[in-house]
Amino acid sequence: MTDDDRLQQLLRSALAPAADRTRSRDLWPLIANRIQVRARWSWLDVGLAAVVTIVLLMFPSWLLLLAYHL
Repeated sequence: MTDDDRLQQLLRSALAPAADRTRSRDLWPLIANRIQVRARWSWLDVGLAAVVTIVLLMFPSWLLLLAYHL
């Protein structure tokens, strides 16, 4: 018996065969609906944008630092 045959035998003995191979439901409609939903801004997003804007207005030289890290 070769190594490949032995490996196949070990894998077949370790993993039980799948009893039900049918899908319980179709996932594509869920994915399509999720794609169509528009992204919304959260309060955290708006707050972070406001903080960054205020800091950049107070310290304009930090714009180069921010651009470097983006």
